[in-house]
Amino acid sequence: MIGGNPNDFLDRIYSCQDTIYIYKGIKYWFQGYMSDSNIVHMEVIQYQPANNKEIWSHDATTIEQCKQAFIDAPLFDGKTFWNAEQDIEWVDD
Repeated sequence: MIGGNPNDFLDRIYSCQDTIYIYKGIKYWFQGYMSDSNIVHMEVIQYQPANNKEIWSHDATTIEQCKQAFIDAPLFDGKTFWNAEQDIEWVDD
């Protein structure tokens, strides 16, 4: 991971903190939260260039389930997080 440690990045995802990362020149915004119905929701939105397009979302009963869904999702040109992490840049914007 460019600009950070991939395990620290996943710890931040686990805490549902807003997180910005770049993959292949496109900036993405990750966010997570717990709704009133005690469901954990995590999502990734394309941030720049802006298009308000949700790239990925997942709802689960635990944060760990959502985190694992993020890790396993083929979000990076068909690659999972661990297959693409060397090309992902973690940025604080």
